[in-house]
Amino acid sequence: MLLKGEHMFKKLVYWFLSSQLLVFICSFTFYKRIDLLCYINTSFTIGALLIFFSLSVFMLRTGFFDAFFYGFQRLSSRFDGEVRPLSKLVSIHVQMPFLTGVVMMIFMAIALFLQSS
Repeated sequence: MLLKGEHMFKKLVYWFLSSQLLVFICSFTFYKRIDLLCYINTSFTIGALLIFFSLSVFMLRTGFFDAFFYGFQRLSSRFDGEVRPLSKLVSIHVQMPFLTGVVMMIFMAIALFLQSS
C-alpha cells in the first residue's frame, strides 16, 4: 500500500520524466539537434509555461476574478438567475505541473551553469 508521500513522489517523477521527454522531442523538432543550449532553451520555455499555467489556475481558484466574472454574467443576455462564481467552476489541480515546472527550472539552471563554465 502506497503512502500519500510515496504516491505524490511517483506522480512527480512521472510528470518530470514526461516533461524531459517532451523537452527532447521539442528540441529535436525545432532545432533539428540535441545539445546543451537547445536543452536549456526548450526546458526554460516548457518550465515557464507550466509555472505560468499553474499560477493562472491558482489565481482563478482563489476567487480573484469572481467579481469580474459575475459582472460579465450579469451583462450577458443568457443570464438565467443562477450565478456560480468562477472559482467554483475551476476544478483543476495544479500542484504537479507547478512542481514539475520548478524542478525543470532547477535543472535548466544547472545546465546553464555547466554551459557557462
